[in-house]
Amino acid sequence: MNRYFFLLWMVAFSAGCRAEFDARRELIGWMEKAGLQRWLEAPVEITQTQPGVLSMRDQGLFAIQHALLAPEPAADPNIVLCGPIAIPQTVCRVAVVTHGWLDKGQDRWPLEMACAIAGRTDPNQWVCVSWDWRGGSAVVSSVQAAEYARDIAGPRLAKALIRLNLRPRHIHLIGHSAGVWTIQTAASRLAQQYPDADFHLTFLDAYVPSKWIPDELGPVFPGGAAGRRCWAEQYYTRDFTGSVTEHDLAGAHNVDITALDPWIAEHEFPYRWYMATITGRYTRWDERKEEVVTEAEGVRYGFDRSRMAGEANWTRSLDLPLANQAVKIPTPSD
Repeated sequence: MNRYFFLLWMVAFSAGCRAEFDARRELIGWMEKAGLQRWLEAPVEITQTQPGVLSMRDQGLFAIQHALLAPEPAADPNIVLCGPIAIPQTVCRVAVVTHGWLDKGQDRWPLEMACAIAGRTDPNQWVCVSWDWRGGSAVVSSVQAAEYARDIAGPRLAKALIRLNLRPRHIHLIGHSAGVWTIQTAASRLAQQYPDADFHLTFLDAYVPSKWIPDELGPVFPGGAAGRRCWAEQYYTRDFTGSVTEHDLAGAHNVDITALDPWIAEHEFPYRWYMATITGRYTRWDERKEEVVTEAEGVRYGFDRSRMAGEANWTRSLDLPLANQAVKIPTPSD
């Protein structure tokens, strides 16, 4: 245990002097000699939790993979299969769910959502994935979490999905908060690997640091050449996080669900609401009696906008405009 805390102290010191390449190399060498190679290697582990559902865990830490090793080498990890992975050869569609900043996955909501989606889809066509990057998200700064999501977690997710040796024709990526940068970067890399695939990005209260460009969220193919083969949506609440999560994104169809939160609007509500649009009910004790409302202006939002809910639903989604002023979903009493 003492060696562990000493390691963290040394990494923090290195991060403060990260411009000093030699200092970082010296610390890396010390870690290798001390038998701490596993901290540097930090693979991605893939486990099949049930038919049609995979759990992917990024073992990386922000302090080591981002601050010490630097993003470029850390973005190319070893992929470890933990036990047999049985995916039918007929599977051609992928759904991925991931969390955001400070979310250590303790309530396992991404895995629960992946399982809920699997319950609504054909396992011979779909594989559903939860992506856990807690070592990069459990940091002091939300900006650091977004940096790890964009620079490391996203490329690692893309590599892990490619490792499955699928030939996906449709990829749906769902991310909350800083996790939107994970799915954005992953989608851009996957588009290079699978240029004929369709992409659907679902942003849940997308977090955009103040000096970042919101319009980078949404487009997947360079120059927008994909036409109708990429569609993104952003669901947000007007909560305490303020302007950094209330963007009407130029690359997405924007929906304001603030009115649906039965209490004080909060940053986590969008993923609980999206989960409820899959299952038909809320599960948190103080929301269980609330009606799951999804409709505005004749359009049903949430899960119904996905290809997972049917081809007709997906076709209608492609006709909804991007860069719109957010549609506001009203409560039944409005």
